[in-house]
Amino acid sequence: MKNYTDFLWEMTEKEIKARYKRAIFGFLWVILNPVLQMIIIGVIFSYFIKIPNYFLFLFTGLLPWQFFSLSLTKVTPSIVNERSILQKAKFPIEAIPISIILANLFNMIVSLTLFIIILIFMQKIIFPQVLLIIPALIWLLAFTIGFSLLTASLNVKYRDINFFVQTILILWFYITPVLYDLTVIPGALYPILALNPLTTLFEIMRISLLNQGSVVYQIAIYNLVISGLVIFAGFYIYRKTNQYFTDWL
Repeated sequence: MKNYTDFLWEMTEKEIKARYKRAIFGFLWVILNPVLQMIIIGVIFSYFIKIPNYFLFLFTGLLPWQFFSLSLTKVTPSIVNERSILQKAKFPIEAIPISIILANLFNMIVSLTLFIIILIFMQKIIFPQVLLIIPALIWLLAFTIGFSLLTASLNVKYRDINFFVQTILILWFYITPVLYDLTVIPGALYPILALNPLTTLFEIMRISLLNQGSVVYQIAIYNLVISGLVIFAGFYIYRKTNQYFTDWL
């Protein structure tokens, strides 16, 4: 177990270092990227969506969305991209996608920590309500790993999966409460939000950090059940297919 943990940590560390190698601003991009997105998107949508503290509201949604979408985008083709390593050496294949996700998690936590410090100075943080962010992050991490293992495993045999993921993420962004909260959504659209496992998760993060947003318990139950099914499917499909990866590559 210790050897596996050490190996996974080395892969994660390598991913973190490689991401900002030769970048002029280097590690600053951890916070610069979501800030620039917040400014660009916020300037446009603040005219249409009237939510208090909209830029802070938007930033709170962009951080987990950036983690999830970037992880899914990079992990889906990751096993195929590392085919040369897989054909030369034997090691736990799941370390490839999981190390990418953990590197993205590290980046998000750094950004989130800086954001929380700013919110403390602005007197926006409410204790102990802020602790709700811990189960929200665990939920987000588990769902991201499960879904990414599912897409990465299927992509080894069916390369169309990578293109499908890139397309579906565009739609997924707009049906996830990143730009808006549930209070501005008509009740008739709640069934769609109930099918999106990220809906309640994003609302919990906003409640914990900004004391904004709301949790619809019926939607939350559906979100939890669907998340659990996706996580199970991801690990199940990976376990059933990983032995054939080298043949399919």
